[in-house]
Amino acid sequence: MATVARSHKSHTVIDASTTPVTVFTGFLGAGKTTIILGLLKQISSKYNVVLLKNEFGDAQTDSALARESHIQVTEMTNGCLCCVLVGQMKRALQEMKAKYNPDRIIIETSGSAFPAPIAWQIREMESDGFHLDSILTVIDCLNFCGYEDTSYTARMQAQYTDLILLNKWEQVSERQLDIVVDHVNELNTDTPKIRVDKDASIDPDVAFGIDTTLFKLSDNAFVGNERTAATTESVSGKLDHHSQEVDLIEIRRSWSGHDQTCLFSPDEFTSFLKSLPADDVYRVKGIVRLASLVDDEADSTSAVSTTKGHSHSPVSEGTLHIVNHAFGRYTFTPLAKPDITLAQVLVKVTIMGNGLGMHISAIKDGFRASDHDMEVHWAHRH
Repeated sequence: MATVARSHKSHTVIDASTTPVTVFTGFLGAGKTTIILGLLKQISSKYNVVLLKNEFGDAQTDSALARESHIQVTEMTNGCLCCVLVGQMKRALQEMKAKYNPDRIIIETSGSAFPAPIAWQIREMESDGFHLDSILTVIDCLNFCGYEDTSYTARMQAQYTDLILLNKWEQVSERQLDIVVDHVNELNTDTPKIRVDKDASIDPDVAFGIDTTLFKLSDNAFVGNERTAATTESVSGKLDHHSQEVDLIEIRRSWSGHDQTCLFSPDEFTSFLKSLPADDVYRVKGIVRLASLVDDEADSTSAVSTTKGHSHSPVSEGTLHIVNHAFGRYTFTPLAKPDITLAQVLVKVTIMGNGLGMHISAIKDGFRASDHDMEVHWAHRH
């Protein structure tokens, strides 16, 4: 098995046939994909890392972005690893191991996933040649205090982890950062917390080889209760934390390839995104066909487009963009090599938030969607 060009800290001796697994969790829009892509850039090309992504809905947005970076990606959509995809995760890991023979697998969970059930599933696959190295939780310093009180999932993610990564800390004041850390400490005092620099991501020496000790807490009431609840949820399907916490709207619109009037104007579409209330619309992720590339803007709270190295598509075809909107901040990334399956896509997005029913008309207008184009799952809160 190849090795990373840095020493690791794991105290567990695993043989060459065992694949270590690192799990990244974090609430919607915390920045998990960005951190993972930055981490992978620091790893030797001889160290074979494969990414397993779990996206709620089937927009497959971040998977498309990862593939643009030449990373092997396996994706699991239309569900969450911690409940309805239990069996699928086991099969996905086994298939990845057989197909790619990876030195390490990184799992990026959906933003609404409980970490403990995923950890137990991997732990129970040790006889299949998998070793859970660590669970890393990404905390969005810009927005964590806004949803911590209302999201049970966000609290669980902060509690059940080996390392807390403080992301977007540069975007808040020192006082605001202190408040975030205080809130996180109320949930989890003992777990190490580190700042993740915007341009540097996290060092592989820090991320890998942690050798999780979470299972040594098996007598702890929290861990035991969460495992019991997770098992009940996975088997019976009677509990669904997604429907309890988050409204979900999926919009799918196809494109004939000829009608240019269907293409979205970049200015019109960015104006629509700016109008979405950050307190209610947590996330807009997906692929949209725009009439042209989006121009960079100086305002960091507005649209940012990564256009270097991308040539303009013929006007008649427009340009497919990955749209990634989180709590009022958003980016556009043009797809240089779109998959053939996206040839007839005009809109393929997933919207997640709280109280989206109040904004359904605006959302329909912004995406020019009919009821037929939309699938809605309203939250059920108690």
